[in-house]
Amino acid sequence: MRAFFLLFSFLVFFSTGYTQDIQKTLEKADDFYQSNPQEKMYLHLDKYAYTAGETIWFKAYTTIGIHNFFSNLSGIANVELISPSEEIVAAIKIPLISGLGIGDFVLNDTIVEGSYRIRAYTNWMRNYDDAHFYDRTIQISNGRLDNVLTTTSVTSSEKDNIYAINLKSLAGNALSKTSIRYEVINEGKVVDRGRTTSDEAGLATIKVDKKYKDPLLKLRFENMEKINVTKLIKGIAPQQNNHLQIFPEGGKLLANAVNNIGIKAIQPNGLGIKAKLVVLAGVDTIVSVETNDLGMGASSIFINEDMVLNAFAEFADGSKQEVPVPSIEKSGYSLLVNNLNPSKVYAQLNISPDLVDQKEMYFVVQHLGQVYFVSKQKLTKNELVFAVDKDKLPTGVVTISILNDQFIPVVERAFFSYKPENILPMEITLNKESYVNREKVDVHLNVGTQGDSIRFAALSASVVDLSKIKDEYAVAPNILSTLLLSSDLKGFIENPGYYFNDEVNATDLEFLMLTQGWRSMDWKDLEIATTHKFEPEKTLKISGYTRKLGRKAAEPKASVQLISTKNFMDFIDTLSSEDGYFEFDELLFPDSVKFLVSAKNEKGKNNIDIEINTAENPTLSANRNAALERSDINDFYKDEINNSKQFFGELERNGLMERAIAIEEVVVRAKKKRAAENSSNLNGSGNADQIISAEDLSTCATLEMCLAGRLMGVTFMNGIPHNTRGNVPMQVVLDGMYIEADQIAMINVADVESVEVLRNVNYTAIYGSYGGNGLLIITSKTGASAMRSFTPKGLVTIQPQGIHVNRTFYRPVYDVSDETKFNRDLRTTIHWEPSLVANKDGQTSFEFFTSDGKGKYLMVIEGIDLGGRIGRKAIEFEVK
Repeated sequence: MRAFFLLFSFLVFFSTGYTQDIQKTLEKADDFYQSNPQEKMYLHLDKYAYTAGETIWFKAYTTIGIHNFFSNLSGIANVELISPSEEIVAAIKIPLISGLGIGDFVLNDTIVEGSYRIRAYTNWMRNYDDAHFYDRTIQISNGRLDNVLTTTSVTSSEKDNIYAINLKSLAGNALSKTSIRYEVINEGKVVDRGRTTSDEAGLATIKVDKKYKDPLLKLRFENMEKINVTKLIKGIAPQQNNHLQIFPEGGKLLANAVNNIGIKAIQPNGLGIKAKLVVLAGVDTIVSVETNDLGMGASSIFINEDMVLNAFAEFADGSKQEVPVPSIEKSGYSLLVNNLNPSKVYAQLNISPDLVDQKEMYFVVQHLGQVYFVSKQKLTKNELVFAVDKDKLPTGVVTISILNDQFIPVVERAFFSYKPENILPMEITLNKESYVNREKVDVHLNVGTQGDSIRFAALSASVVDLSKIKDEYAVAPNILSTLLLSSDLKGFIENPGYYFNDEVNATDLEFLMLTQGWRSMDWKDLEIATTHKFEPEKTLKISGYTRKLGRKAAEPKASVQLISTKNFMDFIDTLSSEDGYFEFDELLFPDSVKFLVSAKNEKGKNNIDIEINTAENPTLSANRNAALERSDINDFYKDEINNSKQFFGELERNGLMERAIAIEEVVVRAKKKRAAENSSNLNGSGNADQIISAEDLSTCATLEMCLAGRLMGVTFMNGIPHNTRGNVPMQVVLDGMYIEADQIAMINVADVESVEVLRNVNYTAIYGSYGGNGLLIITSKTGASAMRSFTPKGLVTIQPQGIHVNRTFYRPVYDVSDETKFNRDLRTTIHWEPSLVANKDGQTSFEFFTSDGKGKYLMVIEGIDLGGRIGRKAIEFEVK
């Protein structure tokens, strides 16, 4: 039932004309809400920072609307790991069952240290601003193959910013006289490159032109183990000033009225700083405002139209500056909202005298078109006061819209509505108050209350050793801050968990709402019929077009088959449409599965070209959390790296993890490239870990015979090349066409110009899911197919991105005999439990063992019940 119909009883006293018009406007708003459901996503991560060799474990929660019911709109979620250089280094699809999904990312040994982003979204969410995707910045260090610490500082000359980068090993030894190749990247393009050498103390300097406002430095050099290392150094702007901005509530400072102002003070790095603002009219102080520790504050101020205002800020670091004051408007509206009353929200609309015209004004409280309250008053005086009971409102970001008699908003203001009953109560009981090393912990969880009719809930739990966590977990993003706040606000929110730490921080939330943009709808566009480019993705789909051979013209009514290469007897078929379009939908298959698509025309001939549609990925916008990006990650997390190296040694000893394998970077110094100029290598011809030229192949009878034993990190099993890292089959690309690996035997060795081996993530990342196991790029001498008498028509091989296959979290059990017991158990993530379900009585439980770490452990449990109530509980316990 549409919620707004419940609101119209108060309108019975309206004049008939106005009643009908406001009803039509609200009906349009509700139509907008119904056709544009807001889908939101949150990922519960097992911890807050990672290192190479570890796995990022996560649980996805997808909800619909401000009431946060589990979403059944989408069945697939896209989750991406984005590098500091704004490249997607890993992308997976996970199934969503009633809005819930589980996934993981393995961080390979070659991953470059830095500030990474985890971005998650559904296909439906792509219809709207990507500012509302789940997007979180995490720090990843590397002590597997990197083993180099950097510390960076910046000074400024007249023309350049000069970066001083100190290089040393994990043991603290300087990387002296080290040759470094570097590139300066700005707005995704290489704008400068060169070489430098570190001095005896391991210090290298690089000049960067000041015209590049947000540069990224990419360094390449050898560490002490002669392993090639890549470093990314985030641009640092030296000697910049703090900044303070004034935000009038409702958008304007109105003359001869009381105005509310919010203020926000930030440092050059984008983080808040405590400050004090003084506003003067001549020599008289008319308001003085102090911010909280996050740099936000608010106050009211009365302004006369003849006032000349000047403002000055003093920051916690002692610096001072003059602050621009918004212009004073003699005509217009201003708004004052009081959200701190326990039972009501009050809003006072101030109106300039020229606009007091006896016409109607409408007070609407809504969320993206879902209306919760409406009232109206006539413009009979300079001040109108509206009020709404808080028990009529949901918990989350809602908007006050003041509409004029033409039903156009003259002022809007978002505020955070909070009702304690919308938060899911949680009670955690442990079997003991404290524990010793390698002792079992029994956890009992009780959610909801005895009076609840529904107590089923989906939950996830993580346990970490706090002594190995450097980040402030209490202020990190959590399920409450994401689904209730961040999903409706635009821009960077510093320390989002701060607003929901044990209790809702109402005062500071008001400061945030006064200074932050929010998600809104355009009232003018309500007349426009809503169309959506991206439909909800329930399952996987493979689609394309059948074309007449060698032409663009459609081949209609072609018989198309989709055949799994795992079982050639397993296939489905369909007919293409008049324009040649065909589609196989309602598919679910794991990632890395290959298919054959075959087609025949109405005469049963295969003289057809098949064109497969490829997924259009959303663009990568600038990181809204850029203030959290860091350089020198290894130095900051060096203790964590040393702990992880010891733990990885235990895993390797027990056969639970492969030893780190150095992938040699091949630098081609010859004047002529050994790789074919017409190579289809997406990194560019010759950009590979290893290159085999036609000259190298000249003495071999078969291609497999030539390659076996010559390729570093590649072995052949039954004619199929396997990457020794994981012993997994590699993808083979012949002249830009993805082929089956066993078809190498069909390639005439005399026709091959070059073979390029891609195993390093720097080269494989560009291939997305195709590059997960490494690739062999084979280029023929003519650039055409080198297949001996193999010219397929009406047949293509494809490897679409499938569903991610989840890994299993390893859980040592110390109360039974176990051959894989650790000599030293130095885990950081002690336990990960993504699939907890509370029963009808709100009960569930789990167990785990402590490690060898002593001190405080942190347990975080998050989840949602069937009524849309969100819950989070974080407790600490001690291991002695």
